[in-house]
Amino acid sequence: MASLGLAAPHFGTRLLPVGTVYDPFISRGLDALNYGCYQDSRFLLIGTPSGISLAPEGGAHQSINTPLIGMGQAGLAYFEPAYADELTAMMRWAFEYMQQPDGSSVYLRLTTRSIPQIARDNDDWEADALKGGYWLHEPGPGTEAVIVFTGVVAPEALAAWEQLADDIPGLGLLNVTSPDLLHRGWSARRAARWTGRSAPDCHVETLLAPLTAGCGLVTIIDGSPAALSWLGSVRGHRVAPLGVERFGQTGDLLDLYRMYRLDVDAIVEAAAELFLGN
Repeated sequence: MASLGLAAPHFGTRLLPVGTVYDPFISRGLDALNYGCYQDSRFLLIGTPSGISLAPEGGAHQSINTPLIGMGQAGLAYFEPAYADELTAMMRWAFEYMQQPDGSSVYLRLTTRSIPQIARDNDDWEADALKGGYWLHEPGPGTEAVIVFTGVVAPEALAAWEQLADDIPGLGLLNVTSPDLLHRGWSARRAARWTGRSAPDCHVETLLAPLTAGCGLVTIIDGSPAALSWLGSVRGHRVAPLGVERFGQTGDLLDLYRMYRLDVDAIVEAAAELFLGN
């Protein structure tokens, strides 16, 4: 992929290679990925299945740190969609972005889990999704809680929101489609004061602007919780981070989500500890 992605500067004709790997096997090719990005190669990397959603195959085939690789690798833009229409928008964006002078390669972290799709009233969500995140349910004034999720755990996050909505007025549900783009924008804004440049717009600050200082965030991702737990630093919110921090076991996906606290009960309990004092 790295070689094919350099076709434009080498041969004058751009190719847009698309490659798929088991998401945990990205680490096997990490040197090649790093050098490809260093050379400004342009390709679309698909990692699937991701996290412990690959439940039956055990810990060696379940990815934990790939969201952090996507966030930390220079020359690579990382997305993790939850829904098919998000993936459509991201692929369209990726093929355009890979051809831009200031573009890069793109990494999509996907799953083979079947996820119920949601009905859309309009396309207003799409622009924010391509910036890194959007509200599935906007927070109400003065809400004490927000659930933040990425990718395959969307059903659990949505079910927990439905269960808690009556108990926590104005409960928000934030879908982070790219921890990478959100963190990159936030870092650039903070670095602007040291470089003498004007501070760029920061999408994550805009997303979290409606929240009061006392609001807390429950973050959940099928991967390292560090991919989302940094969100508490943006505006000083308390965070209860849920994620995978050790190798997974072999078993049914729902059983493993229960074991590693990625299920609905874990989200509800985290919200209770943060916001209800239980």
